Amino acid sequence: QNPQNDLPMTADTRCRVASVSKQFVAFGIMQLVDQGKLDLDADISQYLGFTLRNPNFPDTVITARMLLSHTSSLRDGEVYSTPPSVGLQEYFKPDGQYYENGAHFAPADQTPGKYFTYSNLNYGVLGTIIERLSGERFDKYMNKHVLTPMDIKGSYNVGDFNAEDMK
Repeated sequence: QNPQNDLPMTADTRCRVASVSKQFVAFGIMQLVDQGKLDLDADISQYLGFTLRNPNFPDTVITARMLLSHTSSLRDGEVYSTPPSVGLQEYFKPDGQYYENGAHFAPADQTPGKYFTYSNLNYGVLGTIIERLSGERFDKYMNKHVLTPMDIKGSYNVGDFNAEDMK
């Protein structure tokens, strides 16, 4: 709509890659697997520090493999982006600020591990696992261990860029 903003794309153009970034999160997760810190088929509760189960399937563990493949039974509700001060449990505990009446869980006919539904929330949980197992803030871990070694000048934190970078 504004011709002055119609700039050519070059090799130096910054792009918001949105969900393409999920593949990079998977790279970070697989690094932790290679280091022996994470078992893709173990109960993620042991990495999160709290029990995470779909209340419709209380005896079925949720694994990192399920999170990576969108078969965890976790669902995006109305809210899945919150300030850093809000703990992940706020989505999953009935008294949580963002529980949304259980909207973050699949219904009883969609078994974890067997039913695919794309969910951004899976990757928020994976990011939390990366932080807990690496001891580093997610964006810093991703820059240091994934993006920089691949010579990708990007970040999961827009604050890493100045106004000139964003042109």
